[in-house]
Amino acid sequence: MKVKDEIFEFKNGIPGFEQYNRYVIQSHDEYFSILQSVDNEEVAFIITNPFIFFNEYEFELSENDQELLDFQSLEDVVVRSIVTWGDDPTKITANLMAPIILNVQNKRGRQAVLYPTPYNSKHPLLKEDDGWKGGED
Repeated sequence: MKVKDEIFEFKNGIPGFEQYNRYVIQSHDEYFSILQSVDNEEVAFIITNPFIFFNEYEFELSENDQELLDFQSLEDVVVRSIVTWGDDPTKITANLMAPIILNVQNKRGRQAVLYPTPYNSKHPLLKEDDGWKGGED
């Protein structure tokens, strides 16, 4: 599904950034994209498709989240996780507790905070035995 170059409206913003409501997705590579605020160019988040790294990841959206996103079918929904990145690639984490949910039909977005959930906000993307494949020329 095409989600880049389209403006998504986050009615309530993203927790901690509630004043910014419009975001675009800029592709970086096959695994990562940037969720960039249209309202403030200094606000951006690295995001990824969590199902690439966590194939058993699953959750249910609250009725409130479903109403705010107003999707008619699961085919209208794209799920992304915010990634925490640092100098050490083995410390890259994904926030599975609060996924970014995008409705590609009506261009609404929401960071849904799952509760209760077995997930937390810092799940390692790479296992210890995984080699880092990025950043090499």
